[in-house]
Amino acid sequence: MKLFFDDPSFDGQLQRSVGMADSGMANVGECLAIAAQVEPDDRGSWLAAWSGFAERLARRADEALAAGHRVTARGRYLRAAEYYRQASFFHREDLNGAPLRQSYAGATKAFRAALGLLDHPARALTDPFPGYLHLPAEGAGPFPLILHLGGYDGTAEELFASAHHALARGFAFAAIDGPGQGATLYERGEPMRPDWENVVPSMFDALAAEPEIDAGRIVLLGRSFGGYLAPRGAAGERRLAAMVVDPGQFDIGAAIVGRLGSLGERLEDPVADADFEALLENPRMRELLAPRMAAHGISGVREYCLDLTRYTNAESVAGVTCPTLVTDNETDLVSTGQGKVLYEHLDCPKEFRLFKREEGAEGHCEGMAPIVFWDAAFDWLDSVL
Repeated sequence: MKLFFDDPSFDGQLQRSVGMADSGMANVGECLAIAAQVEPDDRGSWLAAWSGFAERLARRADEALAAGHRVTARGRYLRAAEYYRQASFFHREDLNGAPLRQSYAGATKAFRAALGLLDHPARALTDPFPGYLHLPAEGAGPFPLILHLGGYDGTAEELFASAHHALARGFAFAAIDGPGQGATLYERGEPMRPDWENVVPSMFDALAAEPEIDAGRIVLLGRSFGGYLAPRGAAGERRLAAMVVDPGQFDIGAAIVGRLGSLGERLEDPVADADFEALLENPRMRELLAPRMAAHGISGVREYCLDLTRYTNAESVAGVTCPTLVTDNETDLVSTGQGKVLYEHLDCPKEFRLFKREEGAEGHCEGMAPIVFWDAAFDWLDSVL
């Protein structure tokens, strides 16, 4: 589905922001106005267009708040947070670079400004990992909880776009930046790691200790790269009430190696370093690999590809015991059908759901129609919990 740009990367990211319009973290007209300022194949103009709009919107939010217009200020802060995040998307290969540092600081500042203006209780979390806890506006709990894990490039602030789906159904919602994600990567310097069976239990312990949370109804949910992280985490956490993954991912390393062709056969050969580094000469490959290498704390392409072979659920999937909903998408170029593979390897109560183009849910994580995913997820959770 094409929205605006001929460049699939630009258009995919634009769709990602447009998909947040339901939550108030974006506005379709604003997104298209920003897109009109972006020059084709020009990452610099992408940065300038999104960051410039975000800066102006944040200033207008300050003005609205000073004038006592809290609802207006809240909306502007939330949208500014998303537009700041979007600004540096194509500049994440340098974790210390000004584009990323400045846009991430702008996004977190704007989001924190909105936090106290929300219609529901919400607070920042710090231990063991940074994030946010959102609680339903009505009732004192204890509430069932969605523990949401994001992907390679997501942030806990961005995940707020999904919170309203949970809150409207009486669920609390926790958005956490684990190793290699958001604040844990950008502020704490902790790179991505494969063994989330040793990460999720500490998240569970911290959230179960919150007085408003029902420890017996904590649901682990992972989207995008989180579709790998969540099953690996669930294998080490038997107290989970359920798990949802979108799209499910079984063996990321094998999938990557398979795409390398004959080069994949030289993965453990240091002599092949030059050939692997040559992949970065292709702008598309550099756009794909460089930010992920940074998230792993790895500088070499071969070393990164070799590291990815550790990112597999093949040996851990048998440890998943909670009821699990695995989803995939018929047009998702990221999962390449791994959702069904993961589903077939699970030995627990399970269900599989394939999203289709005809539903308006085309693309990775259901593109501009994430509501299709959330409706399916919560309808399933109703039957499980």
